[in-house]
Amino acid sequence: MSDSGRQRYGKLRFLVIDDQPAARDGLRTCAQTMGAFSVEFSSGYKDAIARVRRAVPDVILCDYNLGEKRNGQHLLEEMRRDDLLPEESVFIMVTAEKAYENVVATVELGPDDYIIKPFSPDRLKFRLDRALTRKQFFRPLFEARRERDFDAANAFIERHLDSEEGKPYRFDLMRQRAELRLAQGDADGAQQAYRDILELHPFPWARAGLARTLLQQNRLAEARELVDGVVEQAPLYFEAFDLKARICMEMGDHAEAQRTVEDASRRSVRNHARKRLLADVALRNGDAETARQAIAEVLEIDVLGGPPSIADRLMLVRSHLEAGDTLAAEQAMQAIKPVELETADLDDKTSHIALGVRLDPEAGRASFAARSAGMVAADLGLSASVDVVLAALALGDADTARAVSWKLFEQGTIRPVFAQLREAFAAGGLENDFRDMQKRAALERIASAKPGAEAPAEVPAPQDADLPQATPEADNEPEGDAPQAVETPAAGERPAD
Repeated sequence: MSDSGRQRYGKLRFLVIDDQPAARDGLRTCAQTMGAFSVEFSSGYKDAIARVRRAVPDVILCDYNLGEKRNGQHLLEEMRRDDLLPEESVFIMVTAEKAYENVVATVELGPDDYIIKPFSPDRLKFRLDRALTRKQFFRPLFEARRERDFDAANAFIERHLDSEEGKPYRFDLMRQRAELRLAQGDADGAQQAYRDILELHPFPWARAGLARTLLQQNRLAEARELVDGVVEQAPLYFEAFDLKARICMEMGDHAEAQRTVEDASRRSVRNHARKRLLADVALRNGDAETARQAIAEVLEIDVLGGPPSIADRLMLVRSHLEAGDTLAAEQAMQAIKPVELETADLDDKTSHIALGVRLDPEAGRASFAARSAGMVAADLGLSASVDVVLAALALGDADTARAVSWKLFEQGTIRPVFAQLREAFAAGGLENDFRDMQKRAALERIASAKPGAEAPAEVPAPQDADLPQATPEADNEPEGDAPQAVETPAAGERPAD
């Protein structure tokens, strides 16, 4: 190896993750052969998370099988979803399973590359060289995105899309362009960017991206049809299941949303983000038992360590309340200490007050009344808003319940909780009030529609909320041969041009 090559690797921090000591030693030898000086070890999932939190490595070499029903794919997804691993870090999956390429080709959060055992140090170096070169190429884009400098990020993409330097990363660049437009709220631009990709190759992530643009445009029937195809095409692409669940919730089809998340959860048992989604979906579907079982599993084994989040514990309180288990709900509330609430965000503080009212309306009446005006004015999330409405109805405070519900109608965010709030208003003898808000929202949306545009559907009935739309062009497979993959594509998604 050249001196420059050894110097390059000598500056990098390595983390080797494997539950077998002999395998860890072998990977350390490979890294040291390349010139690495700083090589840390981790024997398992939770220890690896803790080490990354303490000091982010430049390169992670991770065995696929980590024991205890956990694997490197679960670990990678957990770290990326919780922003523990910057985009500049390289994650290489090491596996003896030749079928792994079938997995990595369908996941969204794939490794930068993978290598099949047995392999030589030279083979590993070849893979690492390629991954590090890619990271160096994209570094300006990563930095611009972190700083939300969209102009600089878009300029980087446009400058390199047709350049010789950018040719090996063409699909990466096209994907980045689509995701940037979606992040900027340009749903039309993102939609066209994903269609441009799909004209070249039917990547599952591109079809899911197109479905996200349709969801953002409230074209729910089209989005659902498209994501159904993704789930069928790529049954290991669990993010597509989550997307389908969100679309179903927007359509008011909570039963299908729950079935979808349960299906994905059975195949990714250690994914806590998905269990949180399952708890939320099940609660909307009226299945309190599934909700509290899912959130209890999250609280029982917190992958990241440290105290469970207040949001998770509040979800447990909600689940117990909906299950009619007041004693368990009270115990869950008591586990949230006042000192923890001092640093909680507005949604969690508001939900804590509102859930306290539902547990003991008279004890919480004065505190709720003193804060109700602020709750109405605040920009609350969906769960906190529902908590406030249910608490207000429990106190007979129809004005607050109507005001917060009306904000959800105005913002167009009520669909996922429409049935839940309608039932709550009906139980409080205010069903006509809720219907009046529904009609008022529909009339205002019709009045605000552009001349010549189709009138928006009335807010719900949720299943009827979408007007029929044309089938997306991306549902048709492109003609001709698909681009051929490189020898071992990083994340299985970068065919050669």
